[in-house]
Amino acid sequence: MIKKAIDFVLSEVDVPALNHPEISKEIKYKVTNTKVRINSFRKIGDLKIYMNRFSDVPKSGNDLVYKSLKNKGLKTYEDIYPEFKEKFQCYFDDITVLNDFVIGKTYTSWDISNFARDYDNRKGIYLIGGTSNLKAIFIKVTLENGKYANEWLEENRVLKYYFKNRANKFKLEYQDNFAIYSTKETDVPIYVFIKKDTRCVLQGVFKYVQHVEEADESKWFELEKINHYQTIHALTNQEYENDLDRKVKQSQTTNGSARKERLKQAARKPEVVEVVTTQYKRNPDVIAEVLERANGYCEECKQEAPFKRAKDGTPYLEVHHVIPLAQGGEDSIENAVGLCPNCHRKAHYG
Repeated sequence: MIKKAIDFVLSEVDVPALNHPEISKEIKYKVTNTKVRINSFRKIGDLKIYMNRFSDVPKSGNDLVYKSLKNKGLKTYEDIYPEFKEKFQCYFDDITVLNDFVIGKTYTSWDISNFARDYDNRKGIYLIGGTSNLKAIFIKVTLENGKYANEWLEENRVLKYYFKNRANKFKLEYQDNFAIYSTKETDVPIYVFIKKDTRCVLQGVFKYVQHVEEADESKWFELEKINHYQTIHALTNQEYENDLDRKVKQSQTTNGSARKERLKQAARKPEVVEVVTTQYKRNPDVIAEVLERANGYCEECKQEAPFKRAKDGTPYLEVHHVIPLAQGGEDSIENAVGLCPNCHRKAHYG
Protein backbone atom coordinates (compact mmCIF):
# COMPACT_ATOMS: atom_id res chain seq x y z
CA MET A 1 0.00 0.00 0.00
CA ILE A 2 2.92 2.38 0.59
CA LYS A 3 3.78 2.03 -3.12
CA LYS A 4 0.25 3.11 -4.06
CA ALA A 5 0.51 6.13 -1.78
CA ILE A 6 3.89 7.11 -3.22
CA ASP A 7 2.69 6.59 -6.80
CA PHE A 8 -0.35 8.76 -6.11
CA VAL A 9 1.75 11.68 -4.85
CA LEU A 10 4.38 11.46 -7.59
CA SER A 11 1.93 10.98 -10.46
CA GLU A 12 -0.17 13.95 -9.35
CA VAL A 13 2.64 16.43 -8.68
CA ASP A 14 6.26 15.46 -9.33
CA VAL A 15 6.04 13.67 -12.67
CA PRO A 16 3.95 16.37 -14.39
CA ALA A 17 6.28 19.07 -13.04
CA LEU A 18 9.41 17.30 -14.23
CA ASN A 19 7.90 16.68 -17.68
CA HIS A 20 6.68 20.24 -18.17
CA PRO A 21 8.87 22.09 -20.71
CA GLU A 22 8.38 25.51 -19.11
CA ILE A 23 9.42 24.62 -15.57
CA SER A 24 12.92 25.97 -14.86
CA LYS A 25 15.92 23.78 -14.09
CA GLU A 26 16.10 25.29 -10.61
CA ILE A 27 12.54 24.23 -9.82
CA LYS A 28 13.00 20.80 -11.40
CA TYR A 29 16.06 20.29 -9.22
CA LYS A 30 13.98 21.01 -6.11
CA VAL A 31 11.15 18.76 -7.34
CA THR A 32 13.64 15.96 -8.02
CA ASN A 33 14.96 16.19 -4.46
CA THR A 34 11.45 16.00 -3.06
CA LYS A 35 10.66 13.06 -5.34
CA VAL A 36 13.62 11.16 -3.92
CA ARG A 37 12.41 11.94 -0.40
CA ILE A 38 8.88 10.71 -1.17
CA ASN A 39 10.30 7.48 -2.64
CA SER A 40 12.30 6.85 0.53
CA PHE A 41 9.31 6.31 2.82
CA ARG A 42 8.55 2.76 3.90
CA LYS A 43 5.32 3.30 5.82
CA ILE A 44 2.26 5.37 4.96
CA GLY A 45 2.03 6.90 8.43
CA ASP A 46 5.54 8.33 8.05
CA LEU A 47 4.67 9.72 4.62
CA LYS A 48 1.53 11.32 6.10
CA ILE A 49 3.62 13.05 8.79
CA TYR A 50 5.86 14.47 6.06
CA MET A 51 2.86 15.53 3.98
CA ASN A 52 1.44 17.47 6.93
CA ARG A 53 3.84 20.28 6.06
CA PHE A 54 1.75 20.84 2.94
CA SER A 55 -1.58 21.16 4.73
CA ASP A 56 -1.61 24.93 4.18
CA VAL A 57 -0.49 27.30 1.45
CA PRO A 58 3.19 28.15 2.08
CA LYS A 59 4.16 31.52 3.47
CA SER A 60 5.75 34.15 1.30
CA GLY A 61 9.45 33.41 0.87
CA ASN A 62 8.96 29.65 1.05
CA ASP A 63 6.64 29.40 -1.92
CA LEU A 64 8.96 29.32 -4.93
CA VAL A 65 8.03 25.79 -6.04
CA TYR A 66 4.38 26.32 -5.16
CA LYS A 67 4.09 29.50 -7.25
CA SER A 68 6.03 28.05 -10.17
CA LEU A 69 3.76 25.01 -10.42
CA LYS A 70 0.54 26.99 -9.91
CA ASN A 71 1.57 29.50 -12.60
CA LYS A 72 1.77 26.64 -15.10
CA GLY A 73 -1.55 25.13 -14.05
CA LEU A 74 0.08 22.19 -12.29
CA LYS A 75 -0.99 20.56 -9.04
CA THR A 76 1.03 21.05 -5.86
CA TYR A 77 1.34 18.96 -2.72
CA GLU A 78 -0.96 21.47 -1.06
CA ASP A 79 -3.61 20.76 -3.72
CA ILE A 80 -3.54 16.98 -3.31
CA TYR A 81 -3.17 16.90 0.49
CA PRO A 82 -6.94 16.56 1.21
CA GLU A 83 -7.34 13.76 -1.35
CA PHE A 84 -4.23 12.01 -0.03
CA LYS A 85 -5.74 12.02 3.47
CA GLU A 86 -9.06 10.71 2.23
CA LYS A 87 -7.58 7.89 0.13
CA PHE A 88 -5.10 6.56 2.68
CA GLN A 89 -6.38 7.61 6.11
CA CYS A 90 -7.03 4.03 7.29
CA TYR A 91 -3.27 3.34 7.00
CA PHE A 92 -1.98 6.37 8.89
CA ASP A 93 -1.39 4.34 12.08
CA ASP A 94 1.33 2.39 10.26
CA ILE A 95 4.37 4.37 11.36
CA THR A 96 7.99 3.55 12.14
CA VAL A 97 8.68 3.11 15.85
CA LEU A 98 11.90 2.88 17.83
CA ASN A 99 11.64 -0.90 18.07
CA ASP A 100 11.86 -1.13 14.26
CA PHE A 101 15.57 -0.28 14.48
CA VAL A 102 17.46 -3.54 14.99
CA ILE A 103 21.10 -3.83 16.00
CA GLY A 104 23.24 -5.14 13.14
CA LYS A 105 20.84 -4.12 10.38
CA THR A 106 21.63 -1.58 7.68
CA TYR A 107 19.67 1.64 7.19
CA THR A 108 19.96 4.72 5.01
CA SER A 109 20.23 8.37 5.93
CA TRP A 110 16.72 8.67 4.52
CA ASP A 111 15.42 6.08 7.01
CA ILE A 112 17.02 7.94 9.90
CA SER A 113 15.97 11.47 8.96
CA ASN A 114 12.44 10.32 8.08
CA PHE A 115 12.06 8.69 11.50
CA ALA A 116 13.51 11.76 13.21
CA ARG A 117 11.06 13.91 11.19
CA ASP A 118 13.97 16.19 10.45
CA TYR A 119 14.32 15.56 6.69
CA ASP A 120 17.95 16.70 6.53
CA ASN A 121 20.22 13.82 5.52
CA ARG A 122 23.39 15.86 6.05
CA LYS A 123 23.14 15.93 9.83
CA GLY A 124 25.12 13.64 12.11
CA ILE A 125 22.96 13.93 15.24
CA TYR A 126 19.18 13.52 15.43
CA LEU A 127 17.11 14.17 18.54
CA ILE A 128 14.21 11.71 18.40
CA GLY A 129 11.09 13.32 19.81
CA GLY A 130 12.66 16.77 20.03
CA THR A 131 14.28 18.41 23.03
CA SER A 132 11.05 18.64 25.03
CA ASN A 133 10.15 14.95 24.65
CA LEU A 134 13.46 13.25 23.95
CA LYS A 135 13.05 9.50 23.39
CA ALA A 136 16.44 8.66 21.89
CA ILE A 137 19.45 10.19 20.14
CA PHE A 138 20.60 8.83 16.77
CA ILE A 139 24.16 9.58 15.70
CA LYS A 140 25.75 8.74 12.35
CA VAL A 141 29.46 8.10 12.84
CA THR A 142 32.09 8.08 10.13
CA LEU A 143 35.38 6.44 11.05
CA GLU A 144 37.83 8.21 8.76
CA ASN A 145 41.20 9.85 9.04
CA GLY A 146 41.28 13.59 9.61
CA LYS A 147 42.01 16.25 12.15
CA TYR A 148 38.99 15.35 14.26
CA ALA A 149 38.57 11.67 13.48
CA ASN A 150 36.07 9.53 15.37
CA GLU A 151 37.53 6.19 16.39
CA TRP A 152 37.06 3.11 18.51
CA LEU A 153 38.88 3.33 21.83
CA GLU A 154 37.88 -0.29 22.29
CA GLU A 155 36.74 -2.05 19.14
CA ASN A 156 32.94 -2.03 18.74
CA ARG A 157 32.43 -1.18 22.41
CA VAL A 158 33.89 2.20 23.43
CA LEU A 159 33.65 5.07 20.95
CA LYS A 160 35.48 8.38 20.71
CA TYR A 161 32.96 10.73 19.11
CA TYR A 162 33.75 14.39 18.48
CA PHE A 163 31.39 17.17 19.51
CA LYS A 164 29.38 18.90 16.86
CA ASN A 165 31.36 22.06 16.08
CA ARG A 166 30.88 25.31 14.23
CA ALA A 167 33.99 26.89 12.74
CA ASN A 168 36.06 24.63 15.03
CA LYS A 169 34.21 25.86 18.12
CA PHE A 170 33.33 22.79 20.22
CA LYS A 171 30.71 24.13 22.60
CA LEU A 172 28.86 21.95 25.08
CA GLU A 173 26.00 24.46 24.90
CA TYR A 174 25.17 23.53 21.32
CA GLN A 175 21.82 21.76 21.44
CA ASP A 176 22.94 18.39 20.06
CA ASN A 177 26.06 18.24 22.24
CA PHE A 178 24.13 19.17 25.36
CA ALA A 179 21.50 16.53 24.60
CA ILE A 180 24.18 13.81 24.52
CA TYR A 181 25.77 15.17 27.70
CA SER A 182 22.40 15.25 29.48
CA THR A 183 21.81 11.53 28.93
CA LYS A 184 23.99 10.90 31.98
CA GLU A 185 21.01 12.12 34.00
CA THR A 186 18.10 11.12 31.75
CA ASP A 187 19.30 7.68 30.55
CA VAL A 188 18.03 8.49 27.06
CA PRO A 189 19.56 5.81 24.77
CA ILE A 190 22.12 6.82 22.15
CA TYR A 191 21.81 4.79 18.93
CA VAL A 192 25.13 4.61 17.11
CA PHE A 193 25.05 4.06 13.34
CA ILE A 194 28.41 3.46 11.68
CA LYS A 195 28.24 5.15 8.27
CA LYS A 196 30.05 3.69 5.27
CA ASP A 197 29.20 5.29 1.94
CA THR A 198 25.39 5.42 1.91
CA ARG A 199 24.98 2.56 4.39
CA CYS A 200 24.38 3.14 8.09
CA VAL A 201 24.74 0.02 10.22
CA LEU A 202 23.21 0.18 13.69
CA GLN A 203 26.18 -0.76 15.84
CA GLY A 204 24.29 -0.70 19.12
CA VAL A 205 22.88 1.45 21.88
CA PHE A 206 25.44 3.45 23.86
CA LYS A 207 25.63 5.61 26.96
CA TYR A 208 27.59 8.73 27.87
CA VAL A 209 30.69 8.04 29.98
CA GLN A 210 32.57 11.35 29.91
CA HIS A 211 33.74 14.11 27.61
CA VAL A 212 37.32 15.19 27.09
CA GLU A 213 38.85 18.52 26.07
CA GLU A 214 42.12 18.41 24.14
CA ALA A 215 44.92 20.99 24.23
CA ASP A 216 43.64 22.52 20.96
CA GLU A 217 40.22 23.03 22.66
CA SER A 218 38.55 20.32 20.60
CA LYS A 219 36.18 18.12 22.60
CA TRP A 220 34.89 14.58 22.24
CA PHE A 221 32.52 12.20 23.96
CA GLU A 222 33.43 8.79 25.28
CA LEU A 223 30.43 6.57 24.60
CA GLU A 224 30.16 3.00 25.86
CA LYS A 225 27.96 0.28 24.43
CA ILE A 226 25.18 -0.98 26.68
CA ASN A 227 25.59 -4.72 27.10
CA HIS A 228 22.06 -5.63 28.08
CA TYR A 229 20.14 -3.48 25.65
CA GLN A 230 17.36 -6.04 25.29
CA THR A 231 16.42 -5.74 28.96
CA ILE A 232 16.15 -1.95 28.63
CA HIS A 233 14.28 -1.79 25.37
CA ALA A 234 11.97 -4.81 25.31
CA LEU A 235 8.31 -4.22 24.65
CA THR A 236 5.96 -4.21 27.58
CA ASN A 237 3.06 -6.61 27.28
CA GLN A 238 0.66 -3.67 26.97
CA GLU A 239 2.72 -2.11 24.17
CA TYR A 240 2.71 -5.42 22.32
CA GLU A 241 -1.06 -5.89 22.75
CA ASN A 242 -1.73 -2.31 21.63
CA ASP A 243 0.47 -2.75 18.57
CA LEU A 244 -1.21 -6.04 17.67
CA ASP A 245 -4.68 -4.51 18.10
CA ARG A 246 -3.72 -1.61 15.83
CA LYS A 247 -2.47 -3.97 13.13
CA VAL A 248 -5.58 -6.17 13.36
CA LYS A 249 -7.80 -3.12 12.86
CA GLN A 250 -5.65 -2.07 9.92
CA SER A 251 -5.96 -5.57 8.41
CA GLN A 252 -9.74 -5.45 8.82
CA THR A 253 -9.92 -2.28 6.76
CA THR A 254 -8.24 -3.90 3.74
CA ASN A 255 -10.17 -6.01 1.25
CA GLY A 256 -10.24 -9.77 1.70
CA SER A 257 -8.35 -10.61 -1.49
CA ALA A 258 -5.39 -8.42 -0.48
CA ARG A 259 -5.36 -10.02 2.96
CA LYS A 260 -5.44 -13.54 1.46
CA GLU A 261 -2.58 -12.62 -0.86
CA ARG A 262 -0.49 -11.46 2.12
CA LEU A 263 -1.29 -14.70 3.92
CA LYS A 264 0.04 -16.71 0.97
CA GLN A 265 3.38 -14.95 1.29
CA ALA A 266 3.50 -14.81 5.08
CA ALA A 267 5.83 -17.01 7.14
CA ARG A 268 3.93 -19.74 9.00
CA LYS A 269 6.36 -19.71 11.89
CA PRO A 270 5.99 -16.51 13.95
CA GLU A 271 8.87 -14.24 14.83
CA VAL A 272 9.92 -14.16 18.46
CA VAL A 273 9.69 -10.83 20.28
CA GLU A 274 10.87 -10.24 23.81
CA VAL A 275 8.10 -8.85 26.01
CA VAL A 276 8.55 -7.64 29.56
CA THR A 277 5.68 -7.40 32.01
CA THR A 278 5.27 -5.14 35.01
CA GLN A 279 4.14 -7.38 37.87
CA TYR A 280 2.92 -6.50 41.34
CA LYS A 281 4.27 -8.44 44.31
CA ARG A 282 0.99 -9.72 45.69
CA ASN A 283 0.55 -10.57 49.35
CA PRO A 284 0.10 -14.38 49.64
CA ASP A 285 -1.85 -13.92 52.87
CA VAL A 286 -4.53 -11.97 51.00
CA ILE A 287 -4.87 -14.80 48.47
CA ALA A 288 -5.04 -17.47 51.16
CA GLU A 289 -7.55 -15.51 53.24
CA VAL A 290 -9.88 -14.85 50.29
CA LEU A 291 -9.82 -18.50 49.22
CA GLU A 292 -10.62 -19.56 52.76
CA ARG A 293 -13.47 -17.05 52.91
CA ALA A 294 -14.91 -18.31 49.62
CA ASN A 295 -14.80 -21.88 50.97
CA GLY A 296 -14.90 -23.47 47.52
CA TYR A 297 -17.74 -21.31 46.13
CA CYS A 298 -17.51 -18.46 43.63
CA GLU A 299 -18.26 -15.21 45.44
CA GLU A 300 -20.00 -13.83 42.35
CA CYS A 301 -22.27 -16.56 40.96
CA LYS A 302 -22.34 -18.50 44.26
CA GLN A 303 -21.76 -21.78 42.40
CA GLU A 304 -19.30 -24.42 43.58
CA ALA A 305 -15.84 -24.28 42.00
CA PRO A 306 -16.06 -26.13 38.65
CA PHE A 307 -13.06 -28.41 39.30
CA LYS A 308 -10.27 -29.26 41.72
CA ARG A 309 -6.61 -28.34 41.47
CA ALA A 310 -4.65 -31.33 40.20
CA LYS A 311 -1.71 -30.69 42.50
CA ASP A 312 -3.57 -30.65 45.82
CA GLY A 313 -7.27 -31.34 45.23
CA THR A 314 -8.44 -27.92 46.50
CA PRO A 315 -11.34 -26.10 44.77
CA TYR A 316 -10.12 -24.03 41.80
CA LEU A 317 -10.97 -20.36 42.30
CA GLU A 318 -9.06 -17.29 41.14
CA VAL A 319 -8.48 -14.26 43.35
CA HIS A 320 -9.54 -11.06 41.58
CA HIS A 321 -8.97 -7.45 42.68
CA VAL A 322 -12.20 -5.45 42.40
CA ILE A 323 -10.23 -2.25 41.80
CA PRO A 324 -7.19 -3.36 39.74
CA LEU A 325 -3.77 -2.87 41.30
CA ALA A 326 -2.71 -1.02 38.15
CA GLN A 327 -5.45 1.52 38.84
CA GLY A 328 -4.38 2.11 42.44
CA GLY A 329 -6.44 -0.65 44.03
CA GLU A 330 -5.34 -2.12 47.37
CA ASP A 331 -3.91 -5.60 47.76
CA SER A 332 -6.32 -6.35 50.59
CA ILE A 333 -9.06 -8.86 51.38
CA GLU A 334 -11.60 -6.03 51.22
CA ASN A 335 -10.61 -5.38 47.58
CA ALA A 336 -10.43 -9.03 46.54
CA VAL A 337 -12.92 -11.78 45.71
CA GLY A 338 -12.62 -15.46 44.87
CA LEU A 339 -14.10 -16.16 41.42
CA CYS A 340 -14.65 -19.14 39.18
CA PRO A 341 -12.86 -18.88 35.78
CA ASN A 342 -16.07 -17.82 33.98
CA CYS A 343 -16.84 -15.00 36.40
CA HIS A 344 -13.19 -13.94 36.47
CA ARG A 345 -13.15 -13.63 32.69
CA LYS A 346 -16.44 -11.72 32.80
CA ALA A 347 -14.98 -9.32 35.38
CA HIS A 348 -12.12 -8.49 33.01
CA TYR A 349 -13.79 -8.58 29.62
CA GLY A 350 -17.53 -8.24 30.29
